[in-house]
Amino acid sequence: MSEPLHHAPRRRKIAAVALALLTAAGLLASAPGAAQARDAADHCVVNLSTGETTCAATQSLALAADAAAAEDVGIMSVTLITLYDRTNYDPAGGTRSFVADGSYTCSAAYSPVEFSVDHLDAANWNNRASSVHTYRSCDIKLWDTVTLSGASSTWIDNLANLDTIGWNNRAGSYQIS
Repeated sequence: MSEPLHHAPRRRKIAAVALALLTAAGLLASAPGAAQARDAADHCVVNLSTGETTCAATQSLALAADAAAAEDVGIMSVTLITLYDRTNYDPAGGTRSFVADGSYTCSAAYSPVEFSVDHLDAANWNNRASSVHTYRSCDIKLWDTVTLSGASSTWIDNLANLDTIGWNNRAGSYQIS
């Protein structure tokens, strides 16, 4: 029995993403050094709509893999925020992007809070963020601890260097609004 035509493009897209991930993994596996092994999948996308986390060797591969997985369950995901391990939005140290259903846009007000992530340590990102980029009218508020308690930052739109407000490598949890 042949496959329906409307499934063929999706399967080709998933196959292309899988091939890209395998190629990247093969290239990284041949490179020496423990630091390179750590960075091999240090770009992750946390899908706030599905609860799934997808990691890959590069930020673009992680976003592509999440998009393919989201499409597989019938949604299109869009990026709300990306945290960078380095200042100036440098992805070389690793990234964590947080995405939601494609129809999602944050409200202009800070209340109500749209999403809360109360433990960045679950994403292996506790005390690592050095810069943050926001999308779709979203802002982010960082918290010192993994339970949305303790000291908090002001609401941040985009910030290339979190040290300018005293929040470099400090965030343990956050809220999006």
